[in-house]
Amino acid sequence: MSQDLMRKTSSNCWDLLIPLAISVGRWRHPNYMATAALRAQPIIIAALGMAARDGWKADQPVDFATLFSRSQVRTTATMLRWRVSSVTIRLVRTLPARAS
Repeated sequence: MSQDLMRKTSSNCWDLLIPLAISVGRWRHPNYMATAALRAQPIIIAALGMAARDGWKADQPVDFATLFSRSQVRTTATMLRWRVSSVTIRLVRTLPARAS
């Protein structure tokens, strides 16, 4: 797991920043959040799988709707598009840290 995507928040917790590049047309998709969630969730799951191989696990729900409701999804909106640039997920160590 790339250390530049992780930020220490406490003695045993880190935040994982998962970059996304999702853009949904607001006119074509009235339920643009659900459309974005369908695209984002596989990326989130893949990133958590990589983190798990390094001994990390999520310390909270990881579904897109919950992350959005907790202000852990970074977005920008224009009249025509809704863009999702990243999500942040709190991780905790499941295994002792590896020696470098």
